[in-house]
Amino acid sequence: MFRSALPLALLYTVLGTSACHESEPSEPPPSEPVSPQIPAKPTPEVKPQPPAEPAASQLHRRWKITVKAGSLAREDAVMSALLPERPLVRSVRVRTPNGASVPSQMQGDGQVAFKAKALKAGAQAIYLAEERESAAASGKGGLLAVQALAGVSLTIDGKPILAYQTQRQPRRKDIAPAYWRNGYLHPLYSPAGVVVTDDYPREKPYQHGIWSGWQKVECEGSHPDFWDTGLRKGRAATESVATLWSGPFRGGFNSHQFFTDLDTRPNTTVLREGWSVNAFRDASRAPYFVVDLQSTQEATGNQVILGENPFGGITMRGNRDWQGADNSLFLTSEGQERAKAQGETARWCYLGGKSGGKLAGVAILSHPQNRKQREAVFIDPEEPVMGFAPTKNGPITVRPGELLRLQYRFVVLDGKPDSKLFDRLWNDFANPPEVEVRLDSTGDSISRSFP
Repeated sequence: MFRSALPLALLYTVLGTSACHESEPSEPPPSEPVSPQIPAKPTPEVKPQPPAEPAASQLHRRWKITVKAGSLAREDAVMSALLPERPLVRSVRVRTPNGASVPSQMQGDGQVAFKAKALKAGAQAIYLAEERESAAASGKGGLLAVQALAGVSLTIDGKPILAYQTQRQPRRKDIAPAYWRNGYLHPLYSPAGVVVTDDYPREKPYQHGIWSGWQKVECEGSHPDFWDTGLRKGRAATESVATLWSGPFRGGFNSHQFFTDLDTRPNTTVLREGWSVNAFRDASRAPYFVVDLQSTQEATGNQVILGENPFGGITMRGNRDWQGADNSLFLTSEGQERAKAQGETARWCYLGGKSGGKLAGVAILSHPQNRKQREAVFIDPEEPVMGFAPTKNGPITVRPGELLRLQYRFVVLDGKPDSKLFDRLWNDFANPPEVEVRLDSTGDSISRSFP
């Protein structure tokens, strides 16, 4: 029934790309011959100089981090603090003023992630971050991102969380080439190991785990379809994968996709999309996984119009055992069930069901900074398909030089849906605590909120 639904160029430059672009490699330019009459001069030997030792005053610097709960109570939140000056070593130690150590993770971009203690509304907590020579990760286990030929896998304490698919041709032989694609998440697992997504469902093989696609698209008089690729009017594919990160709290990667017109301008790329996927441990013994996905899209030529439509964008295809309204559970933040939720606005929506006798599900949390807020819910009346549809509230125009940024948080859990948990995680996602960081030695400080 529902067959239809930094700029990135700078992002590519900063992150770099891997060799998974589908285009043919270009021939390298021929090297210029050296004239035999003019022999090349030998390069003088230059002895490498040892790096300068940092001044004693620069060693073991310390930052004061103040976390302010704001108007909301906070519980077991993993915080990020951007240090005003990047540490000279690859590791920092975070502790409370009384000396108690706090599990932490240092990121290469100068951010330190750490587990904050519970805070009442209006309260604040102070932490101290100090450089240390040892780069050993704190805490046991952690999140690990690994890239292979088929894609990127994410695990937590050795348990699989998800995979990002870069291999275009599926293993199944019954899938027509028009449906082949990559650049999506599947499988996505619950903490108990239940696969909560599906790929190439027989009813609608253009749907894939967690994927990105638009149906009503207009660009320079052409009308490609990036939702149902079986119509042969559009194609979506991975361009590259770049920058993987791992640690005790956070693990993820960045990727790039492109959308190609096959309607009236074959093989013309009209949209490029960057994904940032970040999985993290919200609490040390949390019975759920949290995965944040940020999609950033830009037009590669003239403006692109994403027409008004009740579905499209970032969407999830649930486990095939959830097929049929009687075999799945659905709920929104407004308390609406399946029959009344379609097209209505919500902060989060949930879809789940049983597979192998185990109940598991996924909640998608919509960020309030997304376009066309509040976003409308898309839920198929019978099939396990769910998402938010920003174009339900009107068309979106993506102009050259402008970015369409969409942010979602996926909460994967076993058992029944937990409205209180989803509300708490949405509050942390949409209204994160304020973090103030001060470099003790200079008094420099910044104040900024981080998810």
